[in-house]
Amino acid sequence: LYEVDNAGAATNRGSLNQSSGNVSMAENPTQLAICDGVTVYIFTYASDGFAQVVDTDLPISGTITFIDGYFVVNKVDTGAFYISGLNDGTSWAALDFATAESSPDSLLRVYNALGQLWLLGSKTSEIWSNTGNSAFPFQRISGAKLEVGILAPYTAVAVNSSLIWLGQDEFGLGTVYQATSTVPRSISTQAID
Repeated sequence: LYEVDNAGAATNRGSLNQSSGNVSMAENPTQLAICDGVTVYIFTYASDGFAQVVDTDLPISGTITFIDGYFVVNKVDTGAFYISGLNDGTSWAALDFATAESSPDSLLRVYNALGQLWLLGSKTSEIWSNTGNSAFPFQRISGAKLEVGILAPYTAVAVNSSLIWLGQDEFGLGTVYQATSTVPRSISTQAID
């Protein structure tokens, strides 16, 4: 991890345990979280400290996002996702998790888009919102199950009040989708598909 200042000078802030593969990053007001597909690392702005999160309640994590004060990760090879302590990516509790369970596919990407938590699975997706419940703050929005999953987890991107991703349906057909609410629509041509 390098920090580049206004003059273009780069400062090495730390290294990941892996040197290949994709990473996802998210930040809260005081921390930058980096997930390398297995491990989560936290860079703390005030101290310039960089460290691997060693909390044993944090699972092997695929991707990370930040929404409403919480870092969120998906547990690899399951439908489960976990949330951090409020504004603290170093703190995780064993019972602060839920499962995208409307369909039994694996959760491949967690993503904050349109002010909601998108849980993109291999064949289906769900949209959750923060209800403020003290036991667990997120809940699936009624009717917000999409019969489209994500084919390439790092393709999800929020653009112009919508989410765009390379998705797949139950038959595994790859298509670029765009959703502005709970209805995905194909935006790629048949030739691209």
